[in-house]
Amino acid sequence: MKSVKPEVSVIIRTYNSAEFVCVAVESALNQTLDNSLYEILVVDDGSKDNTLKILKDKYEKKIRIIKQNHLGAATATNNGIVKSKGKYVILLDSDDQFLPNILKKMLSEFKKNNLIDFVYCDYFEEIKGKKIKVSLKNNIFNSLACAIMLKKKLFNEIGFYDKNMVFGEYDFLIRLIKNKKIGRHVPESLYFYIRNDGSLTSNSNIVQTGIAQIKEKYGDISKKIRKY
Repeated sequence: MKSVKPEVSVIIRTYNSAEFVCVAVESALNQTLDNSLYEILVVDDGSKDNTLKILKDKYEKKIRIIKQNHLGAATATNNGIVKSKGKYVILLDSDDQFLPNILKKMLSEFKKNNLIDFVYCDYFEEIKGKKIKVSLKNNIFNSLACAIMLKKKLFNEIGFYDKNMVFGEYDFLIRLIKNKKIGRHVPESLYFYIRNDGSLTSNSNIVQTGIAQIKEKYGDISKKIRKY
């Protein structure tokens, strides 16, 4: 466990993720960025399988493990952000993967220009074994909750994730834009998004509810959100 204050905090949210959480954690550990510059927090949202045991047995000395009751992904995100130590934060879902240079490339953008508030990148999406590249060049709303690195102070300025929103990430992104925060796009796929039958976005009813919430709150901007 690192004793110095890291620059970046990677926040992994888990819930009954024993089957695949190790792949996510390993992808965060195996970064080209010097490991003294970042920390990994895993926020377990009340898992009922052996997720916590696996994390403790394999990674207890390499990561910080935060336990909470089953309160949902938004609360897990907020909890992780509050307890993070880095100047910057980035999310990683427990069934997805970072590519090895995501942290180094994103952090370098902040170093080039200290006026930047957040950095986002393209990514690969895998659905039933088929891999496609998703570009954010012309539409930032093709993004995911993960693969966006943000200055931690933004959450104090514009608020945390709204636990009442299905897509708290898009709600937060819209607030970033409305508050004129400055983003920088990295035109390179640095993240691997794996959609499976258990993914929230695989449930059409939940997706429709989430889009309806965004439309009710923000109007036609909801049409820009990527299709699932």
